Amino acid sequence: MSDSLLTSNRSKQNPFAGVLPIIVALLLTVVYFRAPQIARNWSVPGHIFFRGLVVLIGLSGAIRVFQTVVRAGPKFPFWFIVSQHRMTIPLEGWVYLGIIIVLFTGAMLTRQNTLLLVFALMAGPFVINGWMTFGMLQAARVRRKSPSRAMQGELFSVEISLRNSRPWFAIWMMSVRDEIVHQVESLSASVLFSRVSSRTSQSGQYQLRLANRGRYQFGPLRAASRFPLGLVERSRIFSSPAEILIYPRIGRVSRSWRQRLGSATELNSRKAPNQGLFQDDFNQLREFRSGDNPRAIHWRSTARRGQLILREFHQNREHILAIILDLFGNSAQRNVSRELDDFALSFVASLLIERGRECRDGYLSLNACGETLFQWEGQGTSSSLESLFDGLATIESGPSKSIGEILKSTLLQTPMSTQILLVTTRRGPLPFQNLLTSRVNLLNLNEVNHRELLAFEDDRPAAASRSGSSVGI
Repeated sequence: MSDSLLTSNRSKQNPFAGVLPIIVALLLTVVYFRAPQIARNWSVPGHIFFRGLVVLIGLSGAIRVFQTVVRAGPKFPFWFIVSQHRMTIPLEGWVYLGIIIVLFTGAMLTRQNTLLLVFALMAGPFVINGWMTFGMLQAARVRRKSPSRAMQGELFSVEISLRNSRPWFAIWMMSVRDEIVHQVESLSASVLFSRVSSRTSQSGQYQLRLANRGRYQFGPLRAASRFPLGLVERSRIFSSPAEILIYPRIGRVSRSWRQRLGSATELNSRKAPNQGLFQDDFNQLREFRSGDNPRAIHWRSTARRGQLILREFHQNREHILAIILDLFGNSAQRNVSRELDDFALSFVASLLIERGRECRDGYLSLNACGETLFQWEGQGTSSSLESLFDGLATIESGPSKSIGEILKSTLLQTPMSTQILLVTTRRGPLPFQNLLTSRVNLLNLNEVNHRELLAFEDDRPAAASRSGSSVGI
């Protein structure tokens, strides 16, 4: 069986974690050279062992400080360029190592075999602990299975599998840590495997609720164990890159806004191809049947064919909707305006989905202008929503220099019956004010209450987004 644990805090290491071993190494060096009478009676192997131990302690601390400063962490360990293995000594191990050093120093000074025997008995478990964890890591095979796409604020699971390739011995108490990196936040999750028998594999999972839109990078996977004594922690890095695309949230457009949008649509002048009874679109000509309205008889076709021909109309309420999204912002205020941008994208996506459901044959288009230009076109429920959400998930706010040209071309290239909605996040005067006509419905998200436009099922992910961390279970 396996247990899962998710930590949603930022995975930052303390740069002073490696300072203590450096200080210990410096103190031992100063004492060794400033007080030569202490090591005067040592043998040659004793001097070699002491110097090697001091160098090892100082080197381990320096490597940890270097890894933290350059923020390489487990991705690019400095001293394991070729090998994927890594060894760290926890606080308990340092205390145990300090006792061993004291016993060895006392044995060298007093030349007592009893202290030397105790030193050897205590050094054995320290070495065996490291050897056992190294053997388990050599036999471990770790894999990850994660979804490629998810919704912002949606709870999903990531599966971690651990396989033991050893034919005889089991793997005990091994944790697998996964890194989840975004341009705004950095998360870490871990899954604990209590026991994996030989030639078998087990799976564990952790759950995520990611609060920021965009791409999240997974990896690498770090398997670590302190079994059995907890004196030495050895780990192995598995380069298993993966990514997940987080879509903007989808909500329900308010009824008041739908009524306002529908009222604005009815004000648009529409040219019907033929005048019908209800000013709807002409569909086809057919033979007159009993019960039909005689006012709909097409007399020219009747005279030409010698029988009554009726004009048939179909009710047309499926208007063309063209949305222009102006994501204005700069790099300095990008983190501040991220919440407003996410709401704008959620509103646009929700509106397109609802309009596609209401108008199965309606034509929909979107021009989102920010740091880059994203264009999408579709028709009702048959549209490819995957390409729409992929574009909305990765677009970022920017100068939006081409928003005026996009609005002008939309007015010129679309028929008069097209419903144009311009959604903007700008503050202050609009540079395209002279292009706003009666056909354009302007919506400035800085001037309206967001709750009056869009309603979400659960507002907890929004709170997590403001705090800059994910909520995990």
